[in-house]
Amino acid sequence: MKPFEIFRSGTHADNRGRSFTFSDDDLGAIAASYDPALSHAPIVVGHPKQDAPAYGWVKSISFQDGRLVVEPEDLESQFADLVRNGRFRQRSASFFTPDHPNNPTPGRYYLRHVGFLGAAAPAVKGLKAVEFCDDEALVEFQDADIARAAWGFETLSKIIRGFRDFVVAEKGIDVADAIVPAWQIDQIAETAQQLRDQPLLTEPTTSYSDEDDTMSQEMLAEIQRREADLAAREASFADQQQADLQARKTARCADDAAFVTTMVETGRLPVGLKDLATALFADLDAETISFSDGGEGRQLSPRDVLRQLIERLPLPVAQGELATGDGPDFSDPVHVASAITTEIETARTRGEQLSAAEAGMRLTRRR
Repeated sequence: MKPFEIFRSGTHADNRGRSFTFSDDDLGAIAASYDPALSHAPIVVGHPKQDAPAYGWVKSISFQDGRLVVEPEDLESQFADLVRNGRFRQRSASFFTPDHPNNPTPGRYYLRHVGFLGAAAPAVKGLKAVEFCDDEALVEFQDADIARAAWGFETLSKIIRGFRDFVVAEKGIDVADAIVPAWQIDQIAETAQQLRDQPLLTEPTTSYSDEDDTMSQEMLAEIQRREADLAAREASFADQQQADLQARKTARCADDAAFVTTMVETGRLPVGLKDLATALFADLDAETISFSDGGEGRQLSPRDVLRQLIERLPLPVAQGELATGDGPDFSDPVHVASAITTEIETARTRGEQLSAAEAGMRLTRRR
């Protein structure tokens, strides 16, 4: 693969809709500061998480005519074939911001990864198409039946290997070995190579037999059977992924609802905000955010941040004695919480909105 463009100067919007302006000087600084020994930027598909597989690496970056041009290295052959065949026509660059805690060059942008896109539209338009060196466009001639069979086995091995890489990235190598062992893929690829290594026919021949046709049909049937089996496994895996995702979401919602109920019962959260807080938890994702807590940098998910915020809310303090004379015993904290909740609910039936502190104050005035 020849060096290709990934970014150009100007104002662009990121995947969150935020606008950033990059000058020629900014891009020149990005190219000059890139150092694979410091942080080697991977070539990936889309904009995945940190644990997604890399299909190549950025060897170097240069600045040319207002554009960043990268030189790739160690490209995975199957991925290169997909790009060559137009499966990934667009590119999208991801950068560490100058103040990002993981930026290897604080104070300036640094290339995080280069994502190849399929159907998704890139944020930066007008980049030249990826080109391949001419010496990679090889043409080989072989007996037609053998060539077709070799091509079929090679294609099958690439499809299965891609599926295995996906399983490894999502579920780990143990699950991948249980579904599609690597040695089975190697055997299919080896069969393709053995067919290609067969000597070419030196003289034309017109001989033909039913046995040859039967063998060719059996090979084709085996390829089709394996492709169907792979498609079924992929569909089953996708269904299991969706079921696991739904189960985790249900468990998380139940845990959040219990947490909100506890915060309401302890008086840290007004009962009138219970439904709103529960709905807010359900809408928060698991992406991490960075912030400073007491001068210390931290990274938490929005869900965890909201939990800690509610847990740190002060408890309402009622002035005066809650238990006097012959009335109910309000010295019991559980009884106090129950009385406050009842007072709030009673006020709501009259169209009033009371906080826990206001409800406590009303109880003390009734002693």
